[in-house]
Amino acid sequence: MNESRLSLERSDQKAKEWWESWSDTFQQAFAEAETEVGIAFGPGVPDGDDLGLFGDLDGKRAIELGCGGAQFGLAISKAGAEVTGVDLSENQLAHARDLAVEHDEDIDLVEASVTNMPMVKDASYDLAFSAFAFQWVKDIRSCFSEAHRVLKPGGKLVFSVDHPLYRCLDPETGELTVSYFADSPRREYSEEFDAEMIVYRRTVSEIATSLLEVGFSIEELREPGYEDPEKYESEYGSFQPDRMARIPPTLVVAAEK
Repeated sequence: MNESRLSLERSDQKAKEWWESWSDTFQQAFAEAETEVGIAFGPGVPDGDDLGLFGDLDGKRAIELGCGGAQFGLAISKAGAEVTGVDLSENQLAHARDLAVEHDEDIDLVEASVTNMPMVKDASYDLAFSAFAFQWVKDIRSCFSEAHRVLKPGGKLVFSVDHPLYRCLDPETGELTVSYFADSPRREYSEEFDAEMIVYRRTVSEIATSLLEVGFSIEELREPGYEDPEKYESEYGSFQPDRMARIPPTLVVAAEK
């Protein structure tokens, strides 16, 4: 595994502090769930389901943006792709390194912000993918611009985020308490981790417009879910079946360069 690092811009420091402090707890939860490696877009999407968005991965070059412990990336590697994982957390990449050794998979790891990856060559990947990472990225346009830069012509960007409407629900009561159009980030300070989590709010149209502005064409917008709460496999913290059956919890986007 090759590793490279890049100093972060000041705007990424808060996200790095949170992700670093949360890394051990986050990865322990994965281990306890016994689903350490696999395709997982998020709540409402069955584990292992790529929604038909990836196609044949054998021999492809793929880059995971915001890889964390690289559970998703290792699944893509097992499917035959050559994988690079990018994350701004050294602690998360340490987990990714250990997990790659455990699964005997060879992936490259890059410590950098997804908004600034100069060590990654232009037009060098067939696929860029991400799961539940971009809502922590302040400058989403720069993130999409970098993804566009590193993809080959015809390459695809596939990612998932919190559905912006679902995040308007109060996490305790499930009531709709925040305007869908609110653009101020959601902030939560953790005394346990002595760090603040900042989640940026974006409408679906803002996400789509940002993709188009940097040169992508949008292929798919998916809002996976079920009307029947019993079809959801489990609860994910504030993602609860009775709420997910009313409002989609996850937005999945596929775009092409």
